[in-house]
Amino acid sequence: MSERISIQPQKPAVPKRDEFVLELQRLLACYQLATEEDRQIVWSALNKYVDKII
Repeated sequence: MSERISIQPQKPAVPKRDEFVLELQRLLACYQLATEEDRQIVWSALNKYVDKII
């Protein structure tokens, strides 16, 4: 067992659409937990998805 093994993290194979949904879910969860001041920051991040949602 003297042989070293290197493990590299790999990006999970998540389809683009699922990545989009996961990011929106995380942003919405952050918004719910944020202070009033931080909600403005999260809201601005959510604005980049407006054209994809409406």
